[in-house]
Amino acid sequence: MERVTSIDPYEILDVNPGAFYQDIRHAFIRKISSPSRSQRASVALAYEVLCSNDTKRYTRNGNRFTVNIKDQFYYVTIGDYESFVRLITRHKHLLDQRDEHLRTLLYIAARNGFHNICQFLLRVGCQINETQHCGSTALHAAAYYRHQPIVELLLEYGAHPTIRNGYGHTAEEESGSEAIRTCILSHTVDKINRMVNRLKQDGHAKNMIVLRHNDRIIGKKILRSPDYLSNHSLAYLTQNWTLAWHGTKYEHLQSIMKYGLHPAGTVLSPNNKISTQAGHIALNKKVGEFDNWAHAVFISPSIFYAADIVYSERIFSDNQRWCVLVEVRVKPGSFTKHKQTLLNQRLLLPGEPQDIEYRVAVTADNDFILRVESNENVIVTALVFINLNFLENIDEYYQGENLFANSEAERTLFQ
Repeated sequence: MERVTSIDPYEILDVNPGAFYQDIRHAFIRKISSPSRSQRASVALAYEVLCSNDTKRYTRNGNRFTVNIKDQFYYVTIGDYESFVRLITRHKHLLDQRDEHLRTLLYIAARNGFHNICQFLLRVGCQINETQHCGSTALHAAAYYRHQPIVELLLEYGAHPTIRNGYGHTAEEESGSEAIRTCILSHTVDKINRMVNRLKQDGHAKNMIVLRHNDRIIGKKILRSPDYLSNHSLAYLTQNWTLAWHGTKYEHLQSIMKYGLHPAGTVLSPNNKISTQAGHIALNKKVGEFDNWAHAVFISPSIFYAADIVYSERIFSDNQRWCVLVEVRVKPGSFTKHKQTLLNQRLLLPGEPQDIEYRVAVTADNDFILRVESNENVIVTALVFINLNFLENIDEYYQGENLFANSEAERTLFQ
């Protein structure tokens, strides 16, 4: 049986029992930024008790209040991560409910400074830019109440920093510290977050997850909307189709998330035709048994091969370098395999053709290129930005390969 919770909110907030709301609010603002998690939990509950009109949820006896209902709102208020996750796992529909003040769970967790609960909510797909009755988002709350780690977390997951609340303010304008203001401004021009926001606005992306290894951010993955998976579920594609990668340029990502990958020469719209890159084999040129080698989609089972600078553009975001990749699933039996065509060294050998695909493989015998003639057999599932510092310093080649592949299982868990 769960223990009865009874508190004196006036004592916790250090206000008189007859204090006006404004005094109670100021006390909450002062105390909720405490580095102590337990103190923030007490302060948050005290504030909720004094602001609530729900006599069933809280009963008063003198200056003490007893908590009668311990649900998702109670657990998120006090930062009880284990109880919250256990409850949500059993009853996922509770994620969409709002409290008596019409606030979301993510907003409450962000306001009270509970990083692990915010991260859990983001990973299970809570809407990061959802507004409250006052027009504020979770980012507004985290910024205003000076929770910089949560501000950074929300920005990593694609929080939109330009949303204005009912007072006409952005999160940066409501920031409680200069450090948080600087943090938000640096993300305002962040290419990755800009792409997330654009794709979400267009309906082409579902959300973004952050890939970590040993507490380091090694990648950011923007999940494609299920509406664009060609009537297949992600679970089906993950189990039955082959994982592969495609290196590309940042400027092509919106088109790829909308239309998918198509062979060179395909006309997607009057002003959008797929062409071969300069230095690559041109259309209508025979290579081996293929009369029109370039008229196909080229992907690789190796994230490292696809991430080569010849294919994958490097961008600067969040003061770090990232390579641009597309994660795909390819139908088994629909592709032909080919040896790698990139030299380990960038210098051309004497007499070697300038076309990249004509370069001779000098080391590995593995099949690094998959050639797919029909776009219907390749389905884009996500955009992936890989941290170059991590990618360039992996000691064992396939250790990294398995690491990124394992993220599939993690992602499926949170569908």
